[in-house]
Amino acid sequence: MDIRTGTPYKYYFWKRFFLLFIPLFLIGILPEPFITENPFNSLEDYGEFAFVFLLYLIVMSGISAFLVSMRWRRKQNCR
Repeated sequence: MDIRTGTPYKYYFWKRFFLLFIPLFLIGILPEPFITENPFNSLEDYGEFAFVFLLYLIVMSGISAFLVSMRWRRKQNCR
């Protein structure tokens, strides 16, 4: 729990997670050629799209969660 404001970590995390995740995800996925230049001619193309999309989703959510957690820890250690 945050000592000064009384906000728990869960509230802090979810409030800031999507603010960091959405721009990071869009910046990471928009220039990806498997997503933007996929012709969707066969079933394998749909599989490639789903795989790359889910891979980016998992990796970017992990990076975002890590950065938010590190910011919380740094904020707690400064007090």
